[in-house]
Amino acid sequence: MAIVVLFILILNIVSIVLMYYSLKDTPKKEKLVFIAGGTALMYVLTSVVYWISTRDIAITEVSELGKDLITFVFVPINGIIILPLFARSYYAFKNGRVEGRILRNRGIVLGVILIILLALECSYFENIQEQVVNMIYQNQAEEIHEEHGNEISSTDENIVYINSLNEVVVNEIEGKGKK
Repeated sequence: MAIVVLFILILNIVSIVLMYYSLKDTPKKEKLVFIAGGTALMYVLTSVVYWISTRDIAITEVSELGKDLITFVFVPINGIIILPLFARSYYAFKNGRVEGRILRNRGIVLGVILIILLALECSYFENIQEQVVNMIYQNQAEEIHEEHGNEISSTDENIVYINSLNEVVVNEIEGKGKK
């Protein structure tokens, strides 16, 4: 886990440094506002995309940890891809080298790129969470099998699984019953 935290820290540092140097001679206060605002925007957008992607998936303690991990990895990634490019355009606009409509057009292009990126991430987040939920259910079934091994495995006709209400269900050839 320490490696993951270190990786997230490095990504955030890279994102901040890229934005900072893209704004060049802009006053430090303005740089800090841009960096904080851009990072906050990326956090909100990534969190919303994560919420959309997992709205039909059961929430567990593991998925809360997964949410934090995914969010804190993808916020700086999205920031690295989008924010330095916008910062350069903003800096050029502030210095009079770029007109307002060009800044707006670049912002629209970067917005479209961000939307495509977030759509891809939405699919990726959903896939990750489904895999996590499946692993949890599989581990629960294995634990139940270990606890009730003799009862459940005494006949080959029984199939044990966890239903959507986290109940152990044993399907038998003769009938169905809940334990």
